[in-house]
Amino acid sequence: MPDLTRRASVFRKSDWLRAGVLFVLVLLTSTARPSVLVAVPFLVLVATNLPHRYAILSATLIAMLIVMIGPYDGMWYLERGWALLLGGSFVGLSIVRPGMKISDRALEAVFGALMVLVILMTLIPGAWNVVDWVISDRVRATVAQVIALGGSEWLTPAFISALYQTAEVQVLIFPALTALASMSALLLSWWLFTLFSGRSEEVLGSVKSFRFNDHLIWIFVVGLFLLFTRWSEPLQRVGSNAVVFIGALCAVRGAAVIVFITGGFSVLGYAMTIFGLVIVPPIVLGGAILIGIADIYLDFRKRSEQLAAR
Repeated sequence: MPDLTRRASVFRKSDWLRAGVLFVLVLLTSTARPSVLVAVPFLVLVATNLPHRYAILSATLIAMLIVMIGPYDGMWYLERGWALLLGGSFVGLSIVRPGMKISDRALEAVFGALMVLVILMTLIPGAWNVVDWVISDRVRATVAQVIALGGSEWLTPAFISALYQTAEVQVLIFPALTALASMSALLLSWWLFTLFSGRSEEVLGSVKSFRFNDHLIWIFVVGLFLLFTRWSEPLQRVGSNAVVFIGALCAVRGAAVIVFITGGFSVLGYAMTIFGLVIVPPIVLGGAILIGIADIYLDFRKRSEQLAAR
């Protein structure tokens, strides 16, 4: 444990803050168990690197216990199968393209796992319906547990109705939410692996440098087209998930632009952002998305550096 203590002290406060934000994102967006989404890729990283340190051996045992915990229903197999695809894709990219930025590696790993999953589900008749049913059952059961814990006699009908409406939206866009949670979980798994193994590679990178392949904006455009043409319900669902996933990436990119230009957020800045997300989330998120989309075409950070160099 002294080795882990020394290693933890080397990590900057910003690393811990980013890891905390990623943990919250996984909690908020994942329909699968967040602990499983993090633990399985972590175990894949350990299995393919085999670091010899007491700290990581202890962490590996904990991760294995998390993965093995039941109940052994359809969701148990589904979330572990997806997490294994995710971890394998991430490790494969790490081997083939070790110089790739961590955020790009996580994003491409999500796309890679999605492609494999789509191929598998295409080959198995009725697979999508089964997955949809399993996810719907998990989400609605979670809502029922929240209502039971809160006490139905204490909760207003309007609040209960809002919970069920939120659950229906979550079921509709669970692929996009799972993709977002998966990307965050991969980054968190890498951070934990780096922390426990004592490796010296880049951990998470700076928020202000976040960007993605500009061509991904066309997924957003196609998603909007499918969403508003209303050809069929399945295509609308594909469109809504595309818009949510790429829109979220654009929002993060917009936030990165703001952090770059302002030089970072103070405690007051973080407090005001959280307050805005609670009070007027459409305005805050919409503004970040617009800035992120504009950055694809205008590259604000490059222009700012050019102006500073003059």
